[in-house]
Amino acid sequence: MIDKDYLLENITEENILNILADFNITPYKTKDNEIWFTTVCHGGDSHKLCYFRDSKTFYCYTNCGFMNIFSFLMKIIHGEFTDALKLVAKELGINNRYGFNTQNYNKDIRKEFSTINKYLSIRRKKHKKLINLPKINNPNILNYFENNVFYQGWIDEGISISTMQKFGISWYESRKSIIIPHKNINGEIVGIRRRSLLEEDKDNKYMPLILEGEVYSHSLNMNFYGLWEHLKGIKKFKKVLIVESEKSCMLSQEYYGDDAFVIATCGFNISNWHRNLLLKLEVREVILGFDKDFKILEFNEYDEDDPEYLKFQRYVNRINSLAQKFTPFFTTYVLWDLDGVLDIKQSPLDRGKKILEYLMKHKIEITTNDIN
Repeated sequence: MIDKDYLLENITEENILNILADFNITPYKTKDNEIWFTTVCHGGDSHKLCYFRDSKTFYCYTNCGFMNIFSFLMKIIHGEFTDALKLVAKELGINNRYGFNTQNYNKDIRKEFSTINKYLSIRRKKHKKLINLPKINNPNILNYFENNVFYQGWIDEGISISTMQKFGISWYESRKSIIIPHKNINGEIVGIRRRSLLEEDKDNKYMPLILEGEVYSHSLNMNFYGLWEHLKGIKKFKKVLIVESEKSCMLSQEYYGDDAFVIATCGFNISNWHRNLLLKLEVREVILGFDKDFKILEFNEYDEDDPEYLKFQRYVNRINSLAQKFTPFFTTYVLWDLDGVLDIKQSPLDRGKKILEYLMKHKIEITTNDIN
């Protein structure tokens, strides 16, 4: 068998870039320890996919979270681990039978994997047991940070110190960052994100914590932020409000305390794992409350060729596609700001409890028949 650890140890940056080039994936920016790409891992077009040279790992700041080369390639080829393993082994000149391969591999890799993709798309999917992320290896990591220093900006936005303490928020002075631990359903820390206040990080404010060579990242597609803290409210009301950011979860704690049922994806994405977890928790109602990216009222009269309208339409279609994951199983709603009570980039919780309850009162039900 091919040794995955051997491949990870011996793969070089040049190998990585060669493999990506075979799929027409090229960097758009390189700086110090980082190589930046568009978020091809989930079919996105934002410039928020980073390859860290020292750890040989990828991190998607939009949806996918931490990935090594194998998990990254699995997303690109829509294949399994063994498929990604063989692809990396070929680049390094290794095969399963003979170890180091002396053959010349000029074959078009994309053509080879098109056959694999076709097979994967038509084969019958088997039900898989829901797997929770494991806790991080260093349970004392939070002791490294200051747990009695809190960001005044968040306090000004309505998040109290007691709420930040409930969510385990602390301060990283040397990097001027807010430390945000993420917990699984058992209350165990599975990853840590930091919200940087440094000017150099203004384009990517949220990122995984990297400390002494250790990357404290996790798959955002296999966890809900705030689930542990709001589990009592979710079980009580059998419903969830899904939002994008950690801040929105904390604001809901301010508004409703133990009755809060808000959880965050920390990105504009929802996975099958997310849906299956809610089924396991016997949730009956799902409400999507993603950040407002467009002023809907501006598109009452529109030109179909207007680039801004086309972006808006993609945004609407994206939310509808996320809602479609839930409609066969839950009563599903979307919080649309049809009356202009939110500003651009605000979440339904950013304007206070009264505005949130107004949006909740006017939430729009989405059914399977509503989505093309």
